[in-house]
This record gives sequence, C-alpha cells and structure tokens, in this order.
Amino acid sequence: MDVTSTVLDGVFCLLLISAAVVTVTTATPQEPAGAGRAADVASTLATTTATVNYTLTPRPDATGVPLPTNRNAFDRTAHGTLAGLLARAAVGRLSVDGRRLSHARGGFSRAVVRAVGAAVRTNHTRITAVWQPYPDASVGGRVAVGGHPPPDVPVHTATIAASSGLPSKRSAVRTAAREEGIEGVADAVAKGIVDGLFPPTRTRIAAGGRASALVRHRYRLAEHRFGVDGHATLTDGGVDDSNERLAAGLSDRVSRDLRESNASARELAGRVRIGQVRIVVRTWP
Repeated sequence: MDVTSTVLDGVFCLLLISAAVVTVTTATPQEPAGAGRAADVASTLATTTATVNYTLTPRPDATGVPLPTNRNAFDRTAHGTLAGLLARAAVGRLSVDGRRLSHARGGFSRAVVRAVGAAVRTNHTRITAVWQPYPDASVGGRVAVGGHPPPDVPVHTATIAASSGLPSKRSAVRTAAREEGIEGVADAVAKGIVDGLFPPTRTRIAAGGRASALVRHRYRLAEHRFGVDGHATLTDGGVDDSNERLAAGLSDRVSRDLRESNASARELAGRVRIGQVRIVVRTWP
C-alpha cells in the first residue's frame, strides 16, 4: 500500500462502505449466559482482533464532484480490536440531527457486525457502540449488534470505552470554558470534531495527490450537513481555511445543544467525550 492509500485510510475512514470481507484472527465463539458473561463478552471485544477488507462507495451524485471510475481506487483494509472496529463504525455513521453525513448503506458497519458475530455468538447478547461527543448531542453516531432482550428477563451489563479516533481536546475545552464560557466550549468541541474528520496534515497530502476528488467530495458532504455556504478550496492553505469554516458552522449547532442543558460552562466541559466511544454489552439467560 502506498503513502497516498495509507493517508486515505485515515482521511476517509468515515466514508460509508460496502462489499466487505472479514477475517477474524482470534475467534473462539462464546455463549452469553449468566451474570458474568457480559464482562466476558466485553473482554473478548477488547482483546480479539480482526481484519476487514472493504470498498469505499461514495456517491458522486450527492456532491457533483467527479470521482475515479477505477473501483480498485476505493479498496481499503482496516485492522484492530473488535472494540476499536465498533468504535470506528459508530463514528462512521455520523449523523447531524438524525441525518447521516453520507449514505452508502452501511457496508462497513455490516462488516464489523459480521466480525463481532464470528467471535461472540450474538443470541442472548446486545452490543451497542455509541459516539456522543457530549450529552444529548445532535451530532453523533452508533452501531448495534444483536437483538433486544425479551421483556421480564434479567439483563446483565458491562461497559467499556474505545478511542473514537478523534482528538479528545479535553485541555482546550476546559480552558475555553474558563475563558470564554459556553461559546468557547462549543468552538473547541467543533474544532476537535472537524480536525478529527479532516486531519489537516494528512488531508493536505491527500488533497494534493490522486485522492483529491475524494477529499473534495467529503468536504462537500460536510459543508451541506454543517450548514456551511460555498465550497472548499484545498490548495494554498485551503485545508486550514476549510476546516475553520466547517468548525464555525458546526459550532453554532453545538452551542445550541449546550445551552439547552442549562448547565454551566465548566460542567459542560467536564462532560465532553470527543475522543471516546462507549460500548455497552447486555446479556441475558
């Protein structure tokens, strides 16, 4: 894999994908039952690794950006723990006010669900991975594995945290709360999300190479969802400028969410979890 492909794996990990094939490297199925099984399943998610091969399926009609016609240009591979893949799938299903950033029918999410199912028998088990950068956020993502428990049965729960792949910005958020109040918290949160979706250095490299059309496509999608007018120009410092525009648009939405909580800026700063995905395992007999 060349440098450009590696860069794209980081920049476009949130594009929805399909046509995935899963290989699980340690896959001893476990039968969930009893009070201790939820913790056992959570441990399996944290320690079992899987490799997922997939193909990006961006829709050019969504943005009008001409995309490469060579399908091999969209082939990608992801590797990590099942918990890490679940976290990536949750962030990859990013929605704004319930509307997905991209619509490619959740191929990557389905691949991760299959990987989890190969390692943990999902009858009597429900696994939910949720990325919520702050409580009651209108921006976030989630993915679930397994059905819901039947009514009137004892349900056992275990929770683990996985990295979202986005910067935590905890220090910046706390400083902003102290110096600028709720608006400062909103700005810091929005910047963290945008810089996580479009890491400036890697995005600049990708925008100057064979992946430039994909970069423009993804910016157009984000501009639309974040309520930003105009289109990104990614040359001559354009990535930084484009990220600032996206962050400004997103900050307005974040600020509205935060003000509805009626909490202080310091309290809100303590609740920010940009860099974390919460994975909840529920099992029942």
